[in-house]
Amino acid sequence: MQLSIADQIWNRAAMESGGSKAREGDRALSDLLLAHGMVMNGGLGHALEALSENELAAAARGYRFFGLDIVASLIENSIDAPENEVDQADVRYGALIPSDQTLVDRFEAHYDASPHDFAPIE
Repeated sequence: MQLSIADQIWNRAAMESGGSKAREGDRALSDLLLAHGMVMNGGLGHALEALSENELAAAARGYRFFGLDIVASLIENSIDAPENEVDQADVRYGALIPSDQTLVDRFEAHYDASPHDFAPIE
């Protein structure tokens, strides 16, 4: 079974930071996936502790790129928040992104509308 181009772009973002010729969409997806992976691994607090300020800012830009402004703001507002607020934000994150499919759907819709935002598959 051959992967679709969208699947190949997703995998490149997840495993190769968007690739050597990454375009805006590749970088946004890669940055979003880095943060999402951390959240799925240990919660939003874990992501806030493990990622640098630059990585968190890039993740917020990635979420915004795919129209997930609320999630971007949630991350930004949690950076210096007390632990109990981070815990509440983690629950909210789970409600906004109940599964990876939420992100897949956003990515695929953006890719379908603007494939030029992503580097071609070589």
